[in-house]
Amino acid sequence: MRLRFPPLPALMLTAAVALAACESSEERAERHFEAGVELLEEGDVTRALVEFRNVFKLNPTHKDALMAYARAQKDRGRLGDSYAKYLRVIEQYPDTLEARIELAEMSINSGNWDETRRHVEVAVEQAPNNLRVQVADSALRYAEAVREDDFAQADGIAEEAIETLKENPGNFIARRVVIDYLLRTERFEDALPIVEGGLERQPENYALHTTKLNIHLVLQNSEEIGNTLKTMVETFPEDETARQFLMAWFLEREDTDGAEAFLRDLAARPDAGDDEAMAVVQFLRSTKGDEAARAEVDRLVASKEDPARFIAVQASMDFDAGKQDEAMATLEALVDAVEEPDENTNNIKLVLARMQSQTGNLVGARARIEEIIEADNSHVEALKIRAAWLIEEDLTGDAIIDLRTALAQAPRDPDIMTLMASAHERAGERELAGERYSLAVEFSNQAPTESLRYASHLVSEDRLDAANAVLEEALANAPNNLDLLRTLGGLRMQAEDWNEVQRVIWRLRSLEDETAEQLANGLQAEMLLQQDRVDETVEYLENLAENDESLSTFAALIQTQVQAGNIETAVTQVEERLAADPTNGSLRNLRASLHLFTDERDQAEAIYRSLLKDFPGNEGILRTLYSILMAAERVDEARELIDEQIAATEGNPNALSPLLFKAEILERDRDFEGAIAIYEEMYEANSNNIIIANNLASLIATHRDTDDGLTRAYAVARRLRGIEIPALQDTYGWIEFRRGNYDEALVHLEPAAEGLPNDPLVQYHLARTYLALERPEDAKRQLERAVELAGENPLPQIVDAQKLLEELSTASGD
Repeated sequence: MRLRFPPLPALMLTAAVALAACESSEERAERHFEAGVELLEEGDVTRALVEFRNVFKLNPTHKDALMAYARAQKDRGRLGDSYAKYLRVIEQYPDTLEARIELAEMSINSGNWDETRRHVEVAVEQAPNNLRVQVADSALRYAEAVREDDFAQADGIAEEAIETLKENPGNFIARRVVIDYLLRTERFEDALPIVEGGLERQPENYALHTTKLNIHLVLQNSEEIGNTLKTMVETFPEDETARQFLMAWFLEREDTDGAEAFLRDLAARPDAGDDEAMAVVQFLRSTKGDEAARAEVDRLVASKEDPARFIAVQASMDFDAGKQDEAMATLEALVDAVEEPDENTNNIKLVLARMQSQTGNLVGARARIEEIIEADNSHVEALKIRAAWLIEEDLTGDAIIDLRTALAQAPRDPDIMTLMASAHERAGERELAGERYSLAVEFSNQAPTESLRYASHLVSEDRLDAANAVLEEALANAPNNLDLLRTLGGLRMQAEDWNEVQRVIWRLRSLEDETAEQLANGLQAEMLLQQDRVDETVEYLENLAENDESLSTFAALIQTQVQAGNIETAVTQVEERLAADPTNGSLRNLRASLHLFTDERDQAEAIYRSLLKDFPGNEGILRTLYSILMAAERVDEARELIDEQIAATEGNPNALSPLLFKAEILERDRDFEGAIAIYEEMYEANSNNIIIANNLASLIATHRDTDDGLTRAYAVARRLRGIEIPALQDTYGWIEFRRGNYDEALVHLEPAAEGLPNDPLVQYHLARTYLALERPEDAKRQLERAVELAGENPLPQIVDAQKLLEELSTASGD
């Protein structure tokens, strides 16, 4: 067979392929990078980013391309993608200062202070004299000072930021600090021009718009509220929240026609798109109902040149009405008919994916979501759905990357916050999880699902009061929600608030639901047990224990047996369980408790010491063993025990019990400064712990007679205001007394003295307040009570009480 030469075009193609094969991947990457730079210079950002992505395929660590891509995405407002690329830069090139600064500033703007600290610390080491680094460091220190209620420190940093902003008006981190400072100090009129100055430089800065809106809300500038909202809607036409607030503003003024006309004007503008038309639909649905909204959608389908989006809305309405197959078929046809997918196509695919997921077609749903993200890697809803899947697969790092990208586009989305909390919790980052759960509740307007998640987190952190508040607020909006009632009943039980527990039981029974009835029965039995109504509960618990092997039920049964005097039966039951599970800490603890009840203290002490080796710092075990030693006047051994437990739990920030006992010992020894030092240490480690905050503030206010001490005590104790716990009321009331706010002090100290009738210091605090309010007879009664309670070897405050009594007696001629 004779060989033939290929035609000329084929020869040219072959030569080109051969030439490309000779070119290395690094060279091709460089060629794409240079092309991307040229396109950026020409202003063609979209094509430039495509070239940079080609670089990453060939050379994922190309520093200049990563930096150029990150800068471009930041300029476009795609902060999540920009952040991810800057992160990749410092992972490969940790000394890149620009990337560190950008990451620090973006973390500040998103309120992620852990990330801020990580980047600022490195940046300060690299360039301590760099202005942006200095400002970022100041912002971090300012945030920490505010979080720790160190307002003197925060104010000083803010004043420095004011000077920085005067010389560098383009520094938005300094502007952020100044605005926060002015708002925190309620200088709203002063803050307004700072915010407006920022908007002049960054007219599309959403946070500044919302801050301006909030200022006008505080100042009750109704017209400016409307003007600000209109500007926000025009600037952010896709922002449904701003539209909803604007509609609320119109409706508050009872101007429904004006609201509809405004939205229709937006939809009729030459540059308007489907978003503006959808705003009209959503408004009609919220004010006039589904029928009016459906009529508007039908009109849009008939009038739009490309009605695909509104056909999808029709399909969604059909799906909700039960026409599932018909609705999905409509969307499938829409998607298949599109030759070049666009944003509308992605949104239709999203609706279809949700329908497929709801009807059990998870494979189809996943495929659609991946298609959307491949076409648009910042699509908020698709990223949320994929992140949820990633969390379920324990790929929390990947999930958080998706969610940060979504958050940059939708900063007040409760679902994003919930998903981020779930991812952080799954990754063991509980503090971050709590913050995200809290924001999810706020952004959802106290919806049941978000509130339950946050309440559960608060309970796990032993913040029961906060959990109750969250649940009560949620129940105000959803009074018959079964999950809310069940959780609230459990928390009320812990507080031994029997009236409230009974109310929860009644509400559950009124629902006439089998599950609700079971919950009510469980609460009823637990309440009877805790009220020591032994005969009414022991039989129920024995029957329950036969079918329920949980330790909580077993412990309740043992407690009931003891209350009924069935000690031998209780011992037998515990030892039987221990024989089957000899290392179980809860069962060992039960056995030790029974030893104590039968006055077998040596055996109990041995078990408790063994338990402390396995569970160092455990508060209940430590307190019991400590009490055993103190009751036997083995004071030195008690001190040694506490010191051993402090050493055993060193480095564990959650093991606060040994330090608490150490502080108690120092207080007993009247080493108040030593006790304060320990509480300061614990407060520094865990400033959210309300017990530590109360005790620290109380000690400082009681035993330090200085202005600095009072300032410190007030800064720590302000959170106690309004909490109806006598010890906390006493602390806050006494601090208000020392600050000269006697009426406010009285509001807190009277119930505190009633709730703690045997505490001489509380009675003394109330007496001093009566004196300041010129109520000498009341003061005399309380002073006498304080002196009587104090007995021998009184504290200096009681010595003062005796002196005051003498002065009152002299003045009255007694």
